[in-house]
Amino acid sequence: MLRPFFDYLNTNHAEGPKKWYISACPGDLAKVYLPARGVIYDQGIRFFESYEGVEEVVNGEKVLVNVALFFDASPTIKLFYGHLTLRDEIRAAVESSPNGYVVFDAGTHIGYMYSPSNPVHGVDFGVQDFDIDAGLTRNPEEWWNTRVNPLDYFTEDVREEILASYQATYEGLIEQGTIPYSDLEDSRLSINYQDTLWGIWFKDDLADAFGGIEGGTGWSVVNLQQKADFHQESYWKTLEEFPTMSGLFVEQRRLGVVGKALYEGEPIGINKLYVVTGDDSAGIIRIEEDYGSDPPTHYLKYEVQPGAESRLDELLIMESFGTQEAAEASDFSDQAVTFRREPCRNVDCT
Repeated sequence: MLRPFFDYLNTNHAEGPKKWYISACPGDLAKVYLPARGVIYDQGIRFFESYEGVEEVVNGEKVLVNVALFFDASPTIKLFYGHLTLRDEIRAAVESSPNGYVVFDAGTHIGYMYSPSNPVHGVDFGVQDFDIDAGLTRNPEEWWNTRVNPLDYFTEDVREEILASYQATYEGLIEQGTIPYSDLEDSRLSINYQDTLWGIWFKDDLADAFGGIEGGTGWSVVNLQQKADFHQESYWKTLEEFPTMSGLFVEQRRLGVVGKALYEGEPIGINKLYVVTGDDSAGIIRIEEDYGSDPPTHYLKYEVQPGAESRLDELLIMESFGTQEAAEASDFSDQAVTFRREPCRNVDCT
């Protein structure tokens, strides 16, 4: 299983993963290799949580479970694995190096796709290109700006092999017709449309939408994506069944809500979005749960405030109402929630 780089349907990361999720067949223990010659520094082996980096024995050798591994393929290209089960032999070589780094050849066996709690073992894989700036924050080196589609960085023969291997999966998604993101070759770095509600927004009463507990709270990230941006070939059935839908409204819903709630209750997560009145900058949208026979419905009055100095200063104001009539008859109150274009406010998100 391989989820494409361009995929904004993850309620843990509503901003889009900007990486590949790769899974083995259930029960399989797949080996992981370096796809390029690269340098692993001591600080490139990272454990972010207490359950990461736990020692186990896998395939007869000592390993560290759930590791984030970063390595440099060039001065401007960095590759990374997430949730990797790392061979302890690799860690030991780096830690014992007098230089604090080791150069490993392409094809080096670095670990496994293995999870002690999940029979479907997987890893994340991504590429950062520091010559690229998606313009999504003021810091051009912040990960949000530099992550790129891994497919574009393989040699042509390997790229074609990946696409050929994915073809059977893709044909199944086309037949299913309900999958909005399916194209491995879609390398768009931004879905933000200036002076419109479309794109990624971050809750303005949180200084850092990604960091600490604030990085795992309801509505810290919301994604409003217009249906023209979906991969139409694999989403045809939904679009035919709901021809008036305008797009999707995806909300981060990890942990509880911090700050103002967008509407009563917990975030739904994935919603169909309908523009009821207005245009791309102001009006009323209706959102309803994407799944379920009797989905909850909310009417959100919205207004986009253009940036004073740049598009990164844009704000989106939204307030929830129970009916369209109530939304039309009301001005924004102190219950309105403000979202901004940048993930961080006055802090470094790197």
